Amino acid sequence: MAPTTVTEDVPDGAPAQEPVKTKCTCKCTETNGVNGHDETTPEVEKTATPNDDTKPQDTPDDKKDETTQTVEKTDSDTKDSATDDKNKPPEDQTMKCEFKHLDRRYDEKDEHYFTERKTDIEKPAQKDWWRLYAFCLVKHYDHRGEHDNTRLYVNPQPLRQLLRDVIGDYPSDPIDVDDVQSEAPYHALFHYRKELQAEGVKRFADDQESLQQFNLLMDWIRNHFESEIAAYEKCISGEIRAISYDNAWTLLPPGTIVHCKILDQDRAYRVSRYYDQYDEHANLVGMTLSCRYIDFDGENVGTLKSHLTFRKYTGVVQLSELDIVPLHLHEDADGIRKTLLARGRKWEKHLGQHYVQYNCIAVIKKEMQGYARFGVNGRVMIDCATFHRLAADHSFVVKKLPSSKSKAPSLSSIKFTSETKEYEPLTDEQAMLTNATVRGYSFTIKRFLEFFVDKLEPIQWNTSCFDGLVLDPTIKRTVQALVSNHTRERPGFDDIVKGKGQGLVCVLHGPPGVGKTLTAECVAEYVQRPLYMVSSGDLGCVSSELDAQLTQIMDMTATWRAVLLIDEADVFLEQRALHDLHRNAMVSVFLRVLEYYTGILFLTTNRVTTFDEAFKSRIHIPIRYTDLSFESKLQIWKNFCGMVPGGVDIDERGLERLAEHDLNGRQIKNAVKAAESLASFDGVKLDLARLLQVTKIQSVFEKDLSSVAGVDYTAPGGRSSTPLQDVLHAHPRHSYAPAHAQPTKLVQMQRYAAQTRVGDGAAAERHP
Repeated sequence: MAPTTVTEDVPDGAPAQEPVKTKCTCKCTETNGVNGHDETTPEVEKTATPNDDTKPQDTPDDKKDETTQTVEKTDSDTKDSATDDKNKPPEDQTMKCEFKHLDRRYDEKDEHYFTERKTDIEKPAQKDWWRLYAFCLVKHYDHRGEHDNTRLYVNPQPLRQLLRDVIGDYPSDPIDVDDVQSEAPYHALFHYRKELQAEGVKRFADDQESLQQFNLLMDWIRNHFESEIAAYEKCISGEIRAISYDNAWTLLPPGTIVHCKILDQDRAYRVSRYYDQYDEHANLVGMTLSCRYIDFDGENVGTLKSHLTFRKYTGVVQLSELDIVPLHLHEDADGIRKTLLARGRKWEKHLGQHYVQYNCIAVIKKEMQGYARFGVNGRVMIDCATFHRLAADHSFVVKKLPSSKSKAPSLSSIKFTSETKEYEPLTDEQAMLTNATVRGYSFTIKRFLEFFVDKLEPIQWNTSCFDGLVLDPTIKRTVQALVSNHTRERPGFDDIVKGKGQGLVCVLHGPPGVGKTLTAECVAEYVQRPLYMVSSGDLGCVSSELDAQLTQIMDMTATWRAVLLIDEADVFLEQRALHDLHRNAMVSVFLRVLEYYTGILFLTTNRVTTFDEAFKSRIHIPIRYTDLSFESKLQIWKNFCGMVPGGVDIDERGLERLAEHDLNGRQIKNAVKAAESLASFDGVKLDLARLLQVTKIQSVFEKDLSSVAGVDYTAPGGRSSTPLQDVLHAHPRHSYAPAHAQPTKLVQMQRYAAQTRVGDGAAAERHP
């Protein structure tokens, strides 16, 4: 079987993209609060049920013609009745309980008229003469005389009311009580034949004329759909449930809940209607099922339209092999209902804003068709309202659920703007019809995506991370106090101008690997808020790009009350120059956006001495980091060794030996990680020897980096050139002479390297 395909969801009020050629052949209903179509729900339940077709006792048993049935009359009675009523107006004549085959054509005045089917077509004298017959099968012709469609007209008023009450509004062919006509192939009459039978027998028990007309209609329905009824009953009652494509529509009455797999997820949809689907060459390729499911648009919970493609197939196929199956006919219907209900309740709990853990594939709809997939491993913010506001290309509007009849507030009247609000719970059936995804933002890959509900997990906060942060206790306490005060709900000290200066700006300056980024991470864990990390390169290198990117990022972080970390922010903080207009514009943009930011902002930099003067007054707390002391490195070694899953075999003296190495915090973390991998590969516990082995490699690398001309890997032992500090010591004038009076540093290094190579060569000759 070809896979199920789903076209793009169509927002209500927007024109839907129809296939090349369509014909509506079904009925739309509302059941249990889920709207199958845009019209209101009739009072009578309309979902077809698989009860046996029964024939009333007073229905004639004579075998009728397949398309025309009449009550028994003699030819003479018929002729006499026709002669007596010939000159009377239709309303004064007796209605004939029979089916009449007619044509509907247009005259020279472009007015339509009804006429009997014969070779010599004449326009009748009386316009409404055809209403004398209880039922008329009428072929409609267009203005060019070509056959357009065939319709069944029902003329008795009691039967019109019955059809209106039971069937109601049919998509593209609604039942009008004053003019009931059903377009071929009359699928509505098939789907609601059992409801019509039950209601008609009860309603016309004391009205013999209407009962006779009703029985004639039901006989016609049973004869017209004789083969379809047999195939349907065999499929739903047989041990092996199978059906042909030509009869598959019999399993899809309006309001039917169907099951299919979308993105490898179990999904349930309620069928509104179906129609034939053709390709560009007018070849039938299957049926399009217009369905609805329940979704959340960031403001309301309601139904959203979707289209499923039921592919054409040959022969009789078991239902278990079909991609789309009515849920009640599925071989594991109970298990699927249980799965859908559990997921729906979880979906319901994630309305509004929720910060969760997600480790799976996330998707987003492409512009044309299909989905783009992204691997996400990290924390995400579920927030459909912000998704619609900042990812407008993927926005939609749901159709509100019908109001509840109870006094309780309707689910459709509840609005979700930010946090989860109290609302009327979904019914079990509504919960099964919910979407398999929720919309939000991934902090890992910086994209708005759809996340599978089943893969959402609560975050395990590291509440003790602040204790492990190696930082001066006074500074640590100050940071905790500031962020705690800023995250409280009650308003605190404000600026003279409302909305200005409400953020908390912290500048972390110092050498790399001393804990600047870790401080921001610990703050986010401490206040249990999202951490949005961005580098200066992500914000663009043009002032217009910076303005747009920074404004959107600060909008998101303020909405989610997140902690924002801008790493390596030197380019935005550097002092403005008179002739560098480009950088001046970027600094000005950053200053303006920073002034009105309401969240917590951390800026890291290594060049605090070049700060622009305007930034100094906008910083709430500057934190200076220095190279790690022996005690700090010892504590960092203890912290990371304590995080090894299998533990370590190192005593206090061993940790002190490790702390003697000139490594920063990030290098210590990398060393522990590498040594742990080495120990795992050897199948032993992490010990001092492997840590020393890794730190030795790191030390050699650091020594190579500190050399001037790099390492000569062709020399014996890979000897490196003279270190840079030796160069500066031997030639101090190179460091302090004015720039215009000395060659460039590159030229200086090249000259010194050449002199060094000559000296090394002479030494090599003297000492072979």
